[in-house]
Amino acid sequence: TFLISNVFASQEETKLRNYLFNNDYNKNVRPIKNFSEPIEIQQGIAVQTLESFDQMDESISLNLWIRSNWNDEYLSWSNSNNTELLEIDFISVSKDEIWTPDTELLNAATKPEIYLLQGGINLYQDGSILYSKPGIYTSSCSLDLEKFPFDKQNCTILTGSWVYNDEYLSLIPNRDINKQIDVLSSFSHSEWEVIDVEVRHLKEKRECCPGVEYDLLSYSFILSRYSHYYKISMGMTITLVIVSFVI
Repeated sequence: TFLISNVFASQEETKLRNYLFNNDYNKNVRPIKNFSEPIEIQQGIAVQTLESFDQMDESISLNLWIRSNWNDEYLSWSNSNNTELLEIDFISVSKDEIWTPDTELLNAATKPEIYLLQGGINLYQDGSILYSKPGIYTSSCSLDLEKFPFDKQNCTILTGSWVYNDEYLSLIPNRDINKQIDVLSSFSHSEWEVIDVEVRHLKEKRECCPGVEYDLLSYSFILSRYSHYYKISMGMTITLVIVSFVI
């Protein structure tokens, strides 16, 4: 019975994929029927770990899952007359099959290190898509060491589209506040504590394209340095100086 149900499910998914990915679908075209309107991309991030904070190079590496949501108006089957297709709530698709936004880390210090797992894309009945892309992203981070070792640092990463201005692609934080930024409770680092993370929606003008603007999302990470290592080191140094003086 288990084998038969699996075969049946596979047949129905095959029918659905044939229904969706016919010759009319073009993954190189924005999936919006009114070409004059921008396609809305909602984005959120999940912070897994702080991989490294290179204070010499002034760069920070974060293990992130970047989650994007949008609607593909050509990949919906909720209005299909085929009741068999309506029994399927969602399917998993690959980046090679569908249109995906070209949002990238704009202030990257190095090329992102993508996992062997290229990320998961779920396509739902109404055409809505969830794309979760994991990776280790390194960006520049200028340091303010005036109060070292009791300092706090503000590191910012910028994401946006390379190609589409805001007339074609509207990049916004996820409308669900709880999905805009998710810092895992297991997040920890030996030297730094993330005390706050915030996201801002910005507009950018570029020299290449006068008269238009591009949407940016700015994620600011406020890091506080654990000073106990330095307190112990200074305490031992002062103690040795006093003992040497007494001797």
